[in-house]
Amino acid sequence: MDQLDNPYAAPQVSLVENAEVQRLEGWSPGRLQLLGYLNLVAALGSLVALGLAAMAGFLEDASLESFSYWLNPTLTLLGCYLLLQLKLFAEQRFAAQHLSKPTWAMVLWGLLVMMLDLFWTDTLGELGWQMVVYLAVLAVYGAILAWLGFRLRQVQNVYPAFRLMAWLELIGGLMLASVVLAVVAMLPLIGASIATAWVFFQAAAEQRRQAE
Repeated sequence: MDQLDNPYAAPQVSLVENAEVQRLEGWSPGRLQLLGYLNLVAALGSLVALGLAAMAGFLEDASLESFSYWLNPTLTLLGCYLLLQLKLFAEQRFAAQHLSKPTWAMVLWGLLVMMLDLFWTDTLGELGWQMVVYLAVLAVYGAILAWLGFRLRQVQNVYPAFRLMAWLELIGGLMLASVVLAVVAMLPLIGASIATAWVFFQAAAEQRRQAE
């Protein structure tokens, strides 16, 4: 039977391509591209932070330590901003629902982790009550991240990059919540930042086509 005559045949194009794409008010191609590049900056910064953490025991440069001290909170603030932008975009472009609670929980808990990093930086290397509290906070942060990833997976008719991003957030969150795999969890989370950049770049191209 011909594909066109078979009502049970699978569609030959993605649902995203079939869905009518509306021009998004306030989301210019330039803004979307900028958000994509900022996500790449966040991914690169996380790689640098991971490298500095790995070499912490071998390098004793004061300027390098100062750079490392301020890099993590800078990345946290950037990540909070990008997460809020992603939430707004997903709600407008894909009619996403149920993202507010996990998103704001991520922002608030991420700021808490940042404050603990800043004020307890000299004591977190020693086993004590502060380390126990920090690990507990980190585990909750991972659980919230997994919650967010689960909610992102439920969004329908999205780009392939969006689906990949959601899976990486979920996997990274579960690894972070385990505490034991917290360092390794950086890898899928860096991948999630790159996938998010891809989402915004694809959206920019889409909006550019709509403007033509």
